Amino acid sequence: MRVKTFRGENMAAALAMIRQELGKDAVILGTQSVREDGKTLCEVMAALEYPDKEAPPRPAPAVPAQSAAPKGRPGNGAAPKPGGKVAVKPAAATMPTSPQPADWNREWTEIKGHLLALMRPRLDLSSLTPRQRLALEYLEREGVDEATILALYRSIVERGEDAVIPALSRLVAVKPLTPALWPATAHMFIGPSGVGKTTILLRLALDAKRRAKDGPVTVVNADAGRGKGRLMLRHYAELSGLNYAEADGPEAFGRFLDGAAKGEAVFIDTPSLTHGGGPEAWLTQWGLTGRDQLAAHLVLSPTYSSAQSEHYLRLARCEHLASIIWTKLDEACNYGSLVNMAHASGLPVSALTYGPELTGGMAAASGKALWKLLFKRQLPGQYPDADAAA
Repeated sequence: MRVKTFRGENMAAALAMIRQELGKDAVILGTQSVREDGKTLCEVMAALEYPDKEAPPRPAPAVPAQSAAPKGRPGNGAAPKPGGKVAVKPAAATMPTSPQPADWNREWTEIKGHLLALMRPRLDLSSLTPRQRLALEYLEREGVDEATILALYRSIVERGEDAVIPALSRLVAVKPLTPALWPATAHMFIGPSGVGKTTILLRLALDAKRRAKDGPVTVVNADAGRGKGRLMLRHYAELSGLNYAEADGPEAFGRFLDGAAKGEAVFIDTPSLTHGGGPEAWLTQWGLTGRDQLAAHLVLSPTYSSAQSEHYLRLARCEHLASIIWTKLDEACNYGSLVNMAHASGLPVSALTYGPELTGGMAAASGKALWKLLFKRQLPGQYPDADAAA
């Protein structure tokens, strides 16, 4: 059996390399996302049962029933095999049939776990304290993937630390979405349909209005294709005393970014991510490339699978992508994806939101808020704000 690992920019590229080198009979043993030179790659482990230059072993011929067994060896028509084992003559003198595809699939399923365990970097859990081992086991049950668990393990061992939280803090960075940390910046929200981009925009705009008091706060609709969402954004902006604007060209965006540079709070709603592509072409069309006053935030929900989140991360990659905002935290059953995406993207978490209400239901990201969410499943609104301070 020949086993090899392939890396590509995406799953399609990795599969093309597998087909070219191993052929159409290759079997996929496992997949994962890895970081290399600052890029996220798709790693696929594949195997070929019988490489091109090898042939399957031929079964040993059976000794005829009437032949006498060699002295000192078992009788009953048995032929000795290496290692002292005996092959019994089959009832019919026919070659065994080849296993059916379903049988091979069952066999690969059984040995896949063993192969991955042998080929993964060794985790010597004896070098950890009991509390650290329990923490890593808990994170694995919460959905933290193997690559991220390994990164945490290495970080702990290399520094000889007694706790898991410092390693998590290095892996899951935070940068609260506050004016002090994001000065002179217009904020653009990217994400799939239904994740809550418009809701988080309005929540942040209302929070900015409370902070700025008399300062201007502008919400910008840059998604001309939305009907209901456009009306909702305009309706809530008018009710809340927010400035509402619709982007109609690069000149308008230039004015919005210039306003942000002068201290105006600007929040931009964008078209939803689709299979058609990410925001790069959209940014170029609107003249937003190379502008320092713009930060893009990827809006995700922990209810998505790892494959979905990684897919949206690939689509959202652009020069302005600066953080991840997590929404619908109250609808999730676990929060391992918060750690996985931080590891896969290298982006900080900037805000946490939950519940349907526009007022409340949002907290600036902090380390303690993340750990309470991850280990205690406590939403930010379930304890005093002071307990969530970084």
